[in-house]
Amino acid sequence: MTPQTPKRVSVLRIAVVLAALFELFALVVLIGFTPILFTLFMFVGEVVFAVALLLLVGAVLADLRAKQLLPWGADQSRTSP
Repeated sequence: MTPQTPKRVSVLRIAVVLAALFELFALVVLIGFTPILFTLFMFVGEVVFAVALLLLVGAVLADLRAKQLLPWGADQSRTSP
């Protein structure tokens, strides 16, 4: 990562890595189903997916806000006619 990389890009990368980790964990549970693996998947995997989803939504909203494509946000200048 370079110093010029925006924080929203770093958050997006973390979200993608967490989502991939969740998918690999789900694949392991699907291929070699055991009650212990399923229990770990339900406790750990779902939390990892939820964090990845929140980070993804946050990164997308931050990117849209940075490009001034959202109707709200502090980055837009408010001028009254």
